[in-house]
Order: sequence, then structure tokens, then C-alpha cells
Amino acid sequence: MTWIRTIPKSQADDEYRQAIAAQHAWYPAEYNDEVPGLPSGDADGIVATHSLIPQALHHAFATFGSLMDPQLPLTRRQHELIATVVSQTNCTRYCSVSHREFLRRATGDSVLAETVQQDYHAADLTPAEQAMCEHAERLTRDATQIRQADIEKLRSHSFDDRAILQITLIAAWFNYINRVADGLGVGRD
Repeated sequence: MTWIRTIPKSQADDEYRQAIAAQHAWYPAEYNDEVPGLPSGDADGIVATHSLIPQALHHAFATFGSLMDPQLPLTRRQHELIATVVSQTNCTRYCSVSHREFLRRATGDSVLAETVQQDYHAADLTPAEQAMCEHAERLTRDATQIRQADIEKLRSHSFDDRAILQITLIAAWFNYINRVADGLGVGRD
């Protein structure tokens, strides 16, 4: 349940219906099914929190969709590793539970998903994935502490500038959506 009024899809005007359709089209396949233990229904989730401002829904999720583009350097596994690490770092229940499940669905690896939840440092990650997750965590904790040396560390793990930008933007986007979820009570009741 959210702490603000939302508009159910059944009452959506054209603008909101179009934003919902676009948002759904940008979602990876792993997002299609409900996540057990989280609010379900069209008025309780993270998308519904944007329902009073459909343009915000459209633009926020268009950004999300562009960051998940398979033509970009990162893999689905890497997308969900970043999303899970950011959400766990922020202690955002709704996003932690959902992205841990999406990581499991994307990789088929329940042990990985549970280990990342507990401590991603102990997870079976490549050195590049470990560096990527550390970077996402540092961005989440205090982005002002990121230095050029941190970018060079990512480069040393064969991330080019486009991949570094994608890592940064995905981490920043999930920080945004974590704040929306927590600030409006999504999954907190």
C-alpha cells in the first residue's frame, strides 16, 4: 500500500494508460510476474506511486528502459546485481525483495541472490562484478567520495566509458526509485 492516493489502472485516463503501456514494454521479462511477499494490485506498487503525474511515470521509466537496453555493455545479471546492491544498501524493503527475486530469475541462481542479499562480497562474482558492485555501493553511500581512481578501477576491470556510465546511471536510477518507494510507503505496511 502507498501512503498517497493512487489511480487504479481501471480509472486511468489516456495519458496514464499510455505511460503504463510504455513502462510495461520497457520491463525485462523477469518483471512480468508478481513477486511473492510484496503488495500486488495496480494501486499499490512503485508504478502506481507515479500515477498522479503520468509524465513523471513516462520519463522515469523511459530512463529505466533505456538503461536496460541489451545493446548496451552490461548484462541482465549485472543490471540486477546493481539494483540489488543499491536497494540492500538503502535498506529499501520493496526494492530489495523484488530485485533479489529478479536477480534469481535472471540468473536462475537462488544461492547467488540470497548471498548478495546477505553480503555481496561473499557472493560468487567475477572480479569485474565485484568492482562494479563496490562502485554502486559507494555511489549509494556517498557519491561525493567517488574519485577518478574509482573510475580507473572500473577501467582496470575492462569496463569502457559507456559501461561506466551505464553502471553509474543504473545505480543512480535505483537510488531514485528506492527513495520514492520508501518515501511513499511502498511495501512498508
